[in-house]
Amino acid sequence: MTANSRTALVVEDNMIIAMEAEEILRDLGYADCHVCSSVRSALQIIEDNPITFALLDMDLGTETSEDIATSLQAKGTPFIFASGYDEFPEMTEELTGVPVVSKPYTGSDIAAAIAGLGI
Repeated sequence: MTANSRTALVVEDNMIIAMEAEEILRDLGYADCHVCSSVRSALQIIEDNPITFALLDMDLGTETSEDIATSLQAKGTPFIFASGYDEFPEMTEELTGVPVVSKPYTGSDIAAAIAGLGI
């Protein structure tokens, strides 16, 4: 897979953080980045696009990104969680081993988490 064929999904309810995450992923070689702030939008993007990596904010205000993560897992799409909290929301057992980067994160944090996934 060439660098410019990689497509990322950023799910983040804070617009400034979402824009920073998009910039980080573009710097890491993700030529196409889809950014959204809700479970519904994310699931539609996953359905309509070949996502190769996703960065999911765990807490989206009134919802969590658990359903998005489950959808990505079913498709075999690698992803990581991001969280601004010391304690993370309860997730299913299948999601307990997913890497989590703490906010505020840097490009190095995201790069290390992606490298840890082997992609």
